Amino acid sequence: MHIAPFQIELFRNCMLVTLRGKWTMSTNIQYLGKLSESLKARQGKPFHLFVDMRGWQIPKSDNFNQIKSSITLDRRNQLSELWLENEETDAEHIAQKFFNSSSTKLGFTLIRTHNVTDFITHCEDKADDVAMEYVRTWIGI
Repeated sequence: MHIAPFQIELFRNCMLVTLRGKWTMSTNIQYLGKLSESLKARQGKPFHLFVDMRGWQIPKSDNFNQIKSSITLDRRNQLSELWLENEETDAEHIAQKFFNSSSTKLGFTLIRTHNVTDFITHCEDKADDVAMEYVRTWIGI
């Protein structure tokens, strides 16, 4: 069974993103296109971005970084971003590049954890009970 490398779901005031596996340039371009469409679908409504990136790995090449930096995502209405990672997740360079310099511009600080319970606790601070029921199912608990 093939597992899709990414999935983006909109539920209430939350955008739920699942990232899996070792990515290529092609995977990343497809993902950024879909993410951009999903952000536009919010139509200016505020949202929280919850990301399950357990096991996600992306290339650290200069070409990869150049393409990523040339795509601008509309995050004006984003209220928060939470990442659930594990020991296989390779995203430190993304966090450093896009959050250390832009956290003040975004109006929120990236929250990262390897602990599912902590992730859920942070989500509970952002989402209502109905959304949290969905988030628990999405995360697999």
